[in-house]
Amino acid sequence: MLSGGKIDMKTAYNGAMADPEAFAKKVHLLWVGVGTEEPERMHAGIVRLHDSLTEAHVKHLFYESPGTSHEWQTWRRDLKEFAPLLFQK
Repeated sequence: MLSGGKIDMKTAYNGAMADPEAFAKKVHLLWVGVGTEEPERMHAGIVRLHDSLTEAHVKHLFYESPGTSHEWQTWRRDLKEFAPLLFQK
């Protein structure tokens, strides 16, 4: 799953994202969010996921909530950005 600190999207998640185009037809919106003040290991893991998705050309949106950790404000900001996207075609 990890190769050189990156997630191998061909094998991760049971290969669900191995074919980015097929994945995009099934999952119309993949959201990845994190607070900038999360514990280092957690923040680094989410950023690594984002970087690996980008490198594998898996369509997704990444949002970092400035100055927050794993708390209500982080979730609130993510929801504010994410919810309107659910109603777009």
